[in-house]
Amino acid sequence: MTVGALEQIQIETMTVLSKLFTAGQNVALVDFPNHENAGDSLIYLGELAYLARLGLQTGYVADHSRYNPDHLRRLVPSGPILLHGGGNFGDRWTDFQDFRERVISDFPDREIIQLPQGIEFSEGPALQKAQLVLGAHPALTLLIRDHASVARTKELFPSAKVLFCPDMALGYGKVETVPAPEVRLLILQRRDSESANAGNPITARNSDSHTETDWGLTGLWKLQARVLKVPGAILKRLPKLAVPFHGIQQRCYLAQAQLNVKHAISILGSGELVATNRLHATVLTVLMGRPVIALDNANGKISAIIRDYLGRLSGVYYASSVDEAHLLIAEHLDAKVSA
Repeated sequence: MTVGALEQIQIETMTVLSKLFTAGQNVALVDFPNHENAGDSLIYLGELAYLARLGLQTGYVADHSRYNPDHLRRLVPSGPILLHGGGNFGDRWTDFQDFRERVISDFPDREIIQLPQGIEFSEGPALQKAQLVLGAHPALTLLIRDHASVARTKELFPSAKVLFCPDMALGYGKVETVPAPEVRLLILQRRDSESANAGNPITARNSDSHTETDWGLTGLWKLQARVLKVPGAILKRLPKLAVPFHGIQQRCYLAQAQLNVKHAISILGSGELVATNRLHATVLTVLMGRPVIALDNANGKISAIIRDYLGRLSGVYYASSVDEAHLLIAEHLDAKVSA
Protein backbone atom coordinates (compact mmCIF):
# COMPACT_ATOMS: atom_id res chain seq x y z
CA MET A 1 0.00 0.00 0.00
CA THR A 2 1.33 3.42 -0.96
CA VAL A 3 2.09 5.72 1.97
CA GLY A 4 0.60 9.20 1.54
CA ALA A 5 2.49 12.44 2.12
CA LEU A 6 0.89 13.08 5.50
CA GLU A 7 1.58 9.56 6.72
CA GLN A 8 5.19 9.85 5.54
CA ILE A 9 5.70 13.04 7.56
CA GLN A 10 4.18 11.31 10.59
CA ILE A 11 6.55 8.36 10.11
CA GLU A 12 9.52 10.73 9.94
CA THR A 13 8.35 12.39 13.15
CA MET A 14 7.91 9.07 14.93
CA THR A 15 11.39 8.02 13.82
CA VAL A 16 12.88 11.03 15.60
CA LEU A 17 10.71 10.70 18.71
CA SER A 18 11.17 6.95 19.11
CA LYS A 19 14.90 7.47 19.71
CA LEU A 20 14.19 9.78 22.65
CA PHE A 21 11.68 7.73 24.65
CA THR A 22 11.06 4.26 26.02
CA ALA A 23 7.55 2.81 25.80
CA GLY A 24 5.77 2.98 29.14
CA GLN A 25 7.63 6.04 30.39
CA ASN A 26 5.72 8.56 32.47
CA VAL A 27 6.38 12.08 31.20
CA ALA A 28 5.44 15.63 32.16
CA LEU A 29 4.24 18.09 29.52
CA VAL A 30 4.34 21.75 30.49
CA ASP A 31 3.41 25.05 28.84
CA PHE A 32 -0.11 23.94 27.94
CA PRO A 33 -1.54 26.65 25.63
CA ASN A 34 -4.30 27.95 27.90
CA HIS A 35 -5.63 30.51 25.43
CA GLU A 36 -7.79 30.75 22.31
CA ASN A 37 -5.12 30.32 19.64
CA ALA A 38 -6.38 27.26 17.80
CA GLY A 39 -2.99 26.67 16.22
CA ASP A 40 -1.39 25.98 19.59
CA SER A 41 -4.33 23.73 20.50
CA LEU A 42 -3.79 21.78 17.27
CA ILE A 43 -0.13 21.31 18.20
CA TYR A 44 -1.11 20.10 21.68
CA LEU A 45 -3.55 17.52 20.31
CA GLY A 46 -0.91 16.39 17.81
CA GLU A 47 1.58 16.02 20.65
CA LEU A 48 -0.83 13.86 22.63
CA ALA A 49 -1.44 11.69 19.57
CA TYR A 50 2.27 11.09 19.06
CA LEU A 51 2.88 10.41 22.77
CA ALA A 52 0.08 7.85 22.73
CA ARG A 53 1.57 6.16 19.66
CA LEU A 54 4.89 5.98 21.51
CA GLY A 55 3.19 4.24 24.45
CA LEU A 56 3.95 7.06 26.90
CA GLN A 57 1.93 8.09 29.94
CA THR A 58 1.39 11.82 30.49
CA GLY A 59 1.32 12.11 34.26
CA TYR A 60 1.51 15.87 34.58
CA VAL A 61 0.33 18.74 32.37
CA ALA A 62 0.41 22.42 33.32
CA ASP A 63 0.11 25.88 31.83
CA HIS A 64 2.19 28.85 32.99
CA SER A 65 0.05 29.85 35.94
CA ARG A 66 -0.58 26.33 37.27
CA TYR A 67 2.94 24.99 36.87
CA ASN A 68 4.34 23.84 40.19
CA PRO A 69 7.70 22.02 40.26
CA ASP A 70 6.83 20.20 43.50
CA HIS A 71 3.59 18.90 42.01
CA LEU A 72 5.47 17.78 38.90
CA ARG A 73 7.99 15.86 41.02
CA ARG A 74 5.21 14.14 42.96
CA LEU A 75 3.23 13.09 39.90
CA VAL A 76 6.21 12.33 37.61
CA PRO A 77 9.19 11.64 39.92
CA SER A 78 11.46 10.55 37.08
CA GLY A 79 11.60 10.61 33.31
CA PRO A 80 11.65 13.37 30.71
CA ILE A 81 10.01 16.76 31.05
CA LEU A 82 8.55 17.97 27.77
CA LEU A 83 8.05 21.59 26.76
CA HIS A 84 5.12 22.29 24.44
CA GLY A 85 6.07 23.02 20.84
CA GLY A 86 5.11 25.95 18.64
CA GLY A 87 6.67 29.18 17.50
CA ASN A 88 7.61 31.07 20.66
CA PHE A 89 11.23 30.01 21.18
CA GLY A 90 13.02 33.34 21.12
CA ASP A 91 12.71 36.97 22.09
CA ARG A 92 9.43 37.91 20.39
CA TRP A 93 7.08 36.24 22.89
CA THR A 94 9.04 36.86 26.08
CA ASP A 95 6.55 35.39 28.58
CA PHE A 96 6.81 31.99 26.93
CA GLN A 97 10.59 32.13 26.72
CA ASP A 98 10.88 33.19 30.36
CA PHE A 99 8.70 30.24 31.38
CA ARG A 100 10.78 27.84 29.26
CA GLU A 101 13.95 29.02 30.97
CA ARG A 102 12.31 28.74 34.39
CA VAL A 103 11.46 25.08 33.85
CA ILE A 104 14.93 24.31 32.54
CA SER A 105 16.46 25.98 35.61
CA ASP A 106 14.07 24.19 37.98
CA PHE A 107 15.14 20.72 36.80
CA PRO A 108 18.91 20.52 36.25
CA ASP A 109 18.72 16.82 37.24
CA ARG A 110 16.08 15.78 34.70
CA GLU A 111 16.13 15.24 30.95
CA ILE A 112 14.26 18.07 29.24
CA ILE A 113 12.97 17.84 25.68
CA GLN A 114 11.72 20.89 23.86
CA LEU A 115 9.10 19.66 21.40
CA PRO A 116 9.35 21.09 17.86
CA GLN A 117 9.74 24.84 17.75
CA GLY A 118 10.96 27.55 15.44
CA ILE A 119 13.62 29.91 16.75
CA GLU A 120 13.81 33.68 16.61
CA PHE A 121 16.50 35.55 18.55
CA SER A 122 18.16 38.91 17.96
CA GLU A 123 21.52 39.76 19.47
CA GLY A 124 21.08 41.18 22.95
CA PRO A 125 20.37 40.46 26.62
CA ALA A 126 17.51 38.01 25.98
CA LEU A 127 19.73 35.80 23.84
CA GLN A 128 22.60 36.01 26.32
CA LYS A 129 20.29 34.97 29.17
CA ALA A 130 18.90 32.07 27.14
CA GLN A 131 22.39 30.88 26.26
CA LEU A 132 23.38 31.00 29.93
CA VAL A 133 20.32 29.05 31.15
CA LEU A 134 20.15 26.50 28.34
CA GLY A 135 23.89 26.10 28.19
CA ALA A 136 24.03 25.14 31.87
CA HIS A 137 21.62 22.20 31.51
CA PRO A 138 23.38 18.85 31.07
CA ALA A 139 20.54 16.94 29.36
CA LEU A 140 18.64 19.27 27.07
CA THR A 141 17.24 18.26 23.68
CA LEU A 142 15.86 20.90 21.32
CA LEU A 143 13.60 19.65 18.52
CA ILE A 144 13.41 22.22 15.73
CA ARG A 145 10.76 22.16 13.03
CA ASP A 146 12.62 23.57 10.01
CA HIS A 147 16.12 22.91 8.69
CA ALA A 148 17.27 26.53 8.57
CA SER A 149 16.39 26.95 12.24
CA VAL A 150 18.26 23.75 13.11
CA ALA A 151 21.50 25.30 11.87
CA ARG A 152 20.80 28.52 13.76
CA THR A 153 19.95 26.64 16.98
CA LYS A 154 23.12 24.56 16.84
CA GLU A 155 25.11 27.76 16.46
CA LEU A 156 23.44 29.50 19.40
CA PHE A 157 23.16 26.52 21.77
CA PRO A 158 26.12 24.22 21.01
CA SER A 159 25.87 22.21 24.24
CA ALA A 160 22.29 21.07 23.58
CA LYS A 161 21.28 18.11 21.44
CA VAL A 162 19.56 19.73 18.45
CA LEU A 163 17.45 17.62 16.08
CA PHE A 164 15.14 18.34 13.18
CA CYS A 165 11.55 17.19 13.77
CA PRO A 166 8.42 18.20 11.83
CA ASP A 167 5.75 20.30 13.51
CA MET A 168 3.71 17.99 15.71
CA ALA A 169 0.38 19.54 14.71
CA LEU A 170 0.50 17.12 11.77
CA GLY A 171 0.06 14.30 14.28
CA TYR A 172 -3.58 15.38 14.58
CA GLY A 173 -4.21 13.62 11.28
CA LYS A 174 -6.88 14.06 8.65
CA VAL A 175 -10.10 15.80 9.63
CA GLU A 176 -12.81 13.35 8.66
CA THR A 177 -15.88 15.56 9.19
CA VAL A 178 -15.68 18.91 7.43
CA PRO A 179 -18.59 21.37 7.27
CA ALA A 180 -20.05 22.32 3.90
CA PRO A 181 -18.64 25.63 2.63
CA GLU A 182 -20.79 28.72 2.95
CA VAL A 183 -18.62 31.17 1.00
CA ARG A 184 -16.17 30.85 -1.85
CA LEU A 185 -13.29 32.49 0.02
CA LEU A 186 -12.36 32.52 3.72
CA ILE A 187 -9.58 34.94 4.68
CA LEU A 188 -8.03 34.32 8.09
CA GLN A 189 -5.08 36.50 8.99
CA ARG A 190 -3.12 37.67 11.97
CA ARG A 191 -2.32 41.35 12.48
CA ASP A 192 0.02 41.11 15.47
CA SER A 193 3.81 41.48 15.54
CA GLU A 194 4.28 38.24 13.58
CA SER A 195 2.34 39.55 10.61
CA ALA A 196 4.50 40.59 7.65
CA ASN A 197 1.55 42.29 5.96
CA ALA A 198 -0.36 44.01 8.77
CA GLY A 199 -0.54 47.25 6.81
CA ASN A 200 -1.33 45.48 3.55
CA PRO A 201 -3.84 42.72 4.34
CA ILE A 202 -5.12 40.05 1.99
CA THR A 203 -8.49 41.18 0.62
CA ALA A 204 -11.28 39.52 -1.31
CA ARG A 205 -11.14 42.00 -4.22
CA ASN A 206 -13.32 40.44 -6.92
CA SER A 207 -15.07 37.86 -4.76
CA ASP A 208 -18.50 38.88 -3.47
CA SER A 209 -18.76 35.61 -1.50
CA HIS A 210 -16.20 35.77 1.27
CA THR A 211 -15.57 36.09 5.01
CA GLU A 212 -12.63 37.77 6.77
CA THR A 213 -11.71 36.74 10.34
CA ASP A 214 -9.00 35.52 12.74
CA TRP A 215 -8.74 33.02 15.59
CA GLY A 216 -10.79 33.63 18.73
CA LEU A 217 -13.88 32.22 20.39
CA THR A 218 -17.22 34.03 20.47
CA GLY A 219 -20.71 33.43 21.83
CA LEU A 220 -21.44 29.93 23.10
CA TRP A 221 -17.95 28.79 22.13
CA LYS A 222 -16.46 31.32 24.55
CA LEU A 223 -18.95 30.40 27.27
CA GLN A 224 -17.96 26.73 27.01
CA ALA A 225 -14.29 27.67 27.30
CA ARG A 226 -14.97 29.68 30.44
CA VAL A 227 -16.81 26.76 32.03
CA LEU A 228 -13.88 24.44 31.27
CA LYS A 229 -11.52 26.80 33.08
CA VAL A 230 -13.51 26.75 36.34
CA PRO A 231 -11.92 23.56 37.79
CA GLY A 232 -8.45 24.92 37.08
CA ALA A 233 -9.27 28.19 38.83
CA ILE A 234 -10.52 26.27 41.89
CA LEU A 235 -7.44 24.03 42.03
CA LYS A 236 -5.16 27.05 41.71
CA ARG A 237 -6.82 28.60 44.77
CA LEU A 238 -6.69 25.29 46.66
CA PRO A 239 -3.21 23.95 45.81
CA LYS A 240 -3.52 21.05 48.27
CA LEU A 241 -6.12 19.58 45.90
CA ALA A 242 -4.04 20.10 42.75
CA VAL A 243 -2.23 16.75 42.92
CA PRO A 244 -5.12 14.43 43.90
CA PHE A 245 -7.42 16.08 41.36
CA HIS A 246 -4.85 16.58 38.62
CA GLY A 247 -6.74 14.20 36.34
CA ILE A 248 -9.67 16.63 36.27
CA GLN A 249 -7.32 19.43 35.24
CA GLN A 250 -5.88 17.30 32.43
CA ARG A 251 -9.34 16.45 31.10
CA CYS A 252 -10.27 20.14 31.11
CA TYR A 253 -7.11 20.99 29.20
CA LEU A 254 -7.96 18.34 26.63
CA ALA A 255 -11.52 19.59 26.27
CA GLN A 256 -10.29 23.19 25.87
CA ALA A 257 -7.91 22.20 23.09
CA GLN A 258 -10.58 20.14 21.34
CA LEU A 259 -13.03 23.05 21.60
CA ASN A 260 -10.54 25.47 20.03
CA VAL A 261 -9.79 23.12 17.15
CA LYS A 262 -13.47 22.28 16.59
CA HIS A 263 -14.21 26.02 16.39
CA ALA A 264 -11.30 26.53 13.99
CA ILE A 265 -12.63 23.75 11.75
CA SER A 266 -16.03 25.46 11.69
CA ILE A 267 -14.36 28.72 10.63
CA LEU A 268 -12.01 27.31 8.01
CA GLY A 269 -14.63 24.88 6.72
CA SER A 270 -16.93 27.76 5.84
CA GLY A 271 -14.76 28.58 2.82
CA GLU A 272 -14.21 26.64 -0.40
CA LEU A 273 -10.78 28.27 -0.50
CA VAL A 274 -8.77 29.60 2.47
CA ALA A 275 -6.17 32.38 2.34
CA THR A 276 -4.11 32.95 5.48
CA ASN A 277 -0.86 34.18 7.00
CA ARG A 278 -1.14 31.78 9.95
CA LEU A 279 0.92 28.58 9.84
CA HIS A 280 -1.56 26.36 11.64
CA ALA A 281 -4.54 27.68 9.72
CA THR A 282 -2.58 26.43 6.71
CA VAL A 283 -1.93 23.08 8.40
CA LEU A 284 -5.51 22.57 9.58
CA THR A 285 -6.98 23.54 6.19
CA VAL A 286 -4.77 20.95 4.49
CA LEU A 287 -5.80 18.32 7.05
CA MET A 288 -9.40 19.18 6.13
CA GLY A 289 -8.69 18.50 2.47
CA ARG A 290 -9.35 22.08 1.36
CA PRO A 291 -7.02 24.24 -0.76
CA VAL A 292 -5.14 27.00 1.06
CA ILE A 293 -3.09 29.98 -0.09
CA ALA A 294 -0.44 30.75 2.52
CA LEU A 295 1.35 34.07 2.87
CA ASP A 296 4.54 34.19 4.94
CA ASN A 297 4.85 35.77 8.37
CA ALA A 298 7.48 38.15 9.72
CA ASN A 299 10.07 35.50 10.63
CA GLY A 300 9.67 33.30 7.56
CA LYS A 301 8.45 30.21 9.41
CA ILE A 302 5.62 29.47 6.98
CA SER A 303 7.78 29.45 3.85
CA ALA A 304 10.45 27.39 5.66
CA ILE A 305 8.00 24.70 6.74
CA ILE A 306 6.26 24.60 3.36
CA ARG A 307 9.66 24.21 1.71
CA ASP A 308 10.81 21.48 4.10
CA TYR A 309 7.72 19.24 4.22
CA LEU A 310 4.28 20.88 4.32
CA GLY A 311 4.47 21.57 0.59
CA ARG A 312 4.38 17.82 -0.06
CA LEU A 313 0.69 17.83 0.85
CA SER A 314 -1.71 18.60 -1.97
CA GLY A 315 -3.67 21.83 -1.82
CA VAL A 316 -0.92 24.09 -0.41
CA TYR A 317 -0.19 27.19 -2.51
CA TYR A 318 2.53 29.53 -1.26
CA ALA A 319 2.34 33.27 -2.04
CA SER A 320 5.55 35.24 -1.67
CA SER A 321 3.66 38.56 -1.50
CA VAL A 322 0.17 39.95 -1.02
CA ASP A 323 -0.04 40.67 -4.74
CA GLU A 324 0.82 37.05 -5.51
CA ALA A 325 -1.77 35.91 -2.98
CA HIS A 326 -4.41 37.97 -4.80
CA LEU A 327 -3.35 36.46 -8.14
CA LEU A 328 -3.57 32.92 -6.75
CA ILE A 329 -6.99 33.65 -5.23
CA ALA A 330 -8.26 34.97 -8.55
CA GLU A 331 -6.83 32.02 -10.47
CA HIS A 332 -8.40 29.50 -8.11
CA LEU A 333 -11.82 31.16 -8.06
CA ASP A 334 -11.81 31.60 -11.84
CA ALA A 335 -10.85 27.96 -12.32
CA LYS A 336 -13.76 26.87 -10.09
CA VAL A 337 -16.15 28.97 -12.18
CA SER A 338 -14.80 27.52 -15.43
CA ALA A 339 -15.11 23.99 -14.07
